[in-house]
Amino acid sequence: MLSAIQQTPRYRLAAEELAAAIRAGDFAPGAKMPPDRDLVARLGVSRTTLREAMIALELMGYVVTRFGAGAFVADPLPAAAPEAAGLPGYFELVEARFVVEPEIAAIAATEITPEGLAALSACIEGMCDTTLPFPRIEAHDREFHLIIARSTGNSVFVTMVEEFWRVRLRYPEWTRLNNRQNAADIARFSRDEHTAVMQALAARDAPAARAAMAHHCRNSGAPLLERWRRLEGETGAEEVLHRLRRRSEAIR
Repeated sequence: MLSAIQQTPRYRLAAEELAAAIRAGDFAPGAKMPPDRDLVARLGVSRTTLREAMIALELMGYVVTRFGAGAFVADPLPAAAPEAAGLPGYFELVEARFVVEPEIAAIAATEITPEGLAALSACIEGMCDTTLPFPRIEAHDREFHLIIARSTGNSVFVTMVEEFWRVRLRYPEWTRLNNRQNAADIARFSRDEHTAVMQALAARDAPAARAAMAHHCRNSGAPLLERWRRLEGETGAEEVLHRLRRRSEAIR
């Protein structure tokens, strides 16, 4: 019986190639990894793909990052040879959020308190404060989604949303790309879309909360997947984009 051919994202292929080179002794334990430009040229990938591969290598235990100094080969190396395929991919994160968070919002619509709504409003104002550094804006965004999860009274939902944000931090390049650069983008993503979710929750309208959150999750992830597909030709992005569009149409 034939099995479906699995498409492997390029960052995973790059991570596994580098891991094999490290295990073969091409890069000595404790040594600093070569500059990004050298690895990009040797692997034939973009800087974006290389950065994602380096994050995967760090999670696999092959490299350690020292603040202000760069990436170094781990010493000692992992006893086993973990595979990058076991790591959540950015495509998986986008799709999981799109499936799970709208349902969390629908449940929260019947449970959220006035205090919870006030806290959501404060988070939106924080996200729209362009004087704040990006990590602070991101913290307000994270808290907005966690407040909704906590409002369900289900600790598993809270843990799931926390995990979404933990995985997202593994992809700093894509998180930076998600940092809106002008007032129009900030208004649309930080104010308009989050306010739509909050208003649906305030109205205790579960279908509207589900649709508003689905719209937001799709808009947060799809542009980055489109960019990755254009830059890298990743078939994984194409498949996830297709499913996001199909499911978003079903929610309307």
